[in-house]
Amino acid sequence: MKREVSVSVFAVLIVAAAILTVYYLNIGPTGFAIFEQNTNATFNEGTYSNVLYNGSAVILAQNQTSGTYTSKFLDANSSSAKWNNLTWQGSGVTFEVRNCTTSDCSDSNFTTVSDLNNLNLTGRYFQYKTFFDSVNDTLGGVTVDHTVAQQAPNVSVSISQPAGEKTSFSAIPLTFTTTGNNLTCSYNVRHAITGVEVVSNTTLANCASATVPNLPNDDADYTLTLFVISASGNAYASSAFSVNIPSTTITGETIEEEIPVEPIPEIPVETITLISLGEVPGQDMIQGDSKQLTISVQNTGTTPVSSCALSGDDSGWLSITGGEINLNNGEGQTLSFSVNVPEDTSPGTYTLGLSMDCAEITASRQVTVNILQKKLDFNITNVQRTREDRVRVDYSLKELAGEDQDVQILFTIVDASGLAIANTSQNSSVDANETDDFRVNIPINETLEGNLTLSAAFNSQIYSSSVLEPITLGAPIGGFAIFGGVGGAGGVVILVVVVLVLVTVFFLARQMRKSGKTFSDLFGN
Repeated sequence: MKREVSVSVFAVLIVAAAILTVYYLNIGPTGFAIFEQNTNATFNEGTYSNVLYNGSAVILAQNQTSGTYTSKFLDANSSSAKWNNLTWQGSGVTFEVRNCTTSDCSDSNFTTVSDLNNLNLTGRYFQYKTFFDSVNDTLGGVTVDHTVAQQAPNVSVSISQPAGEKTSFSAIPLTFTTTGNNLTCSYNVRHAITGVEVVSNTTLANCASATVPNLPNDDADYTLTLFVISASGNAYASSAFSVNIPSTTITGETIEEEIPVEPIPEIPVETITLISLGEVPGQDMIQGDSKQLTISVQNTGTTPVSSCALSGDDSGWLSITGGEINLNNGEGQTLSFSVNVPEDTSPGTYTLGLSMDCAEITASRQVTVNILQKKLDFNITNVQRTREDRVRVDYSLKELAGEDQDVQILFTIVDASGLAIANTSQNSSVDANETDDFRVNIPINETLEGNLTLSAAFNSQIYSSSVLEPITLGAPIGGFAIFGGVGGAGGVVILVVVVLVLVTVFFLARQMRKSGKTFSDLFGN
């Protein structure tokens, strides 16, 4: 009897271990960083020629026999970006592509490629052109994958001249060295004591060394400040110098006379405190939809601004990430925010307000959101870190349009700055008026942790949208859920079931030991 009990307990332990193994060892595909176009707003960023967007795809315009659609210039923000493949939804169209080093692609021409799934192109910019030759040609969506080796911004400047004492008011050398790409350089000169600007902000062509124009005829101490600005970072440096003109001496009669210098009246310097917020394209969204967007802010004045914070209006639709920033004159940054549409919102056009509030000044910008009728309900039900290198997502699809839909879904994990740090994609199908559950695994870096955002962008033949969910990523402990940044039920339920099974086996074993019965006696076998 004791042998039969121990064998039964051992069998249950093996089954429990198998359950956990199947639960956790679930491997998903590796994803890439992408650009995606599948909505009216994203297609409108490109150029139509004899074609138009009909609400779900780009097609030939009426009475046209041929046409083209040309995408915007896709910018990977790195000259080492590798463009991997181009995938598309639709029928009949053909593609040409070009890979560029300049932002307007003036250094490259469109060419055909034998395999869109193996572009094998390297460079910062990319553009594609699509050709339509029939009324049956359609373009419903385009996805371009690329990989970029992340590099820390490296912009710096060092001034060697002017320095020390100068004996001339003109042709003072400005010599400096910089590091960084696509730089813009400018400088000004101020009186070291009064702070009066004697040379206003001057741009240096090609960031090359130059000479400072004539200074006032006044022996004095000065400070030259050089500003270097690029898309990846900013830097500035200052150098102090003085001007001391020797006195004029008349000889022959041993008469020494100092030539008087007329004082230059101080010119008041106009200070301008001004910031500018960039444009945000209009967004097509649906009830319950969420999107993470960015907006640029630039200090376009002549004085620094401090304690600047982005805020949204009182609609409750806007969520802001990040805290306060300071901006020197000429400096700019890109900030992240998200738009979250309530489930009960009626279709229509809505205007939201963003405000950048600094201690010295405020600027505002409007965001237009077009709410479309929902045709597919996407719901993330559970998110778990099941291994150090994997996050698992459970989700459901509910069909609302009354027709079968094939759905392509891109899952992306982004950090607080909006940078995509992990992603994967999955194709799912749902029947008309049905609700189905699905699961996908996202490969991640083993060191990844902290407060992040899970984005799911989904697209079918009749409908496109996306959702955002905040997640908190820590070390994997028993497969606990990380959905919404709090503990969830998925992993806990499995563990509780296993524990209950083991406890039940333990008490059954004790009962059989006391009664002299076996498992066969208890279950009638």
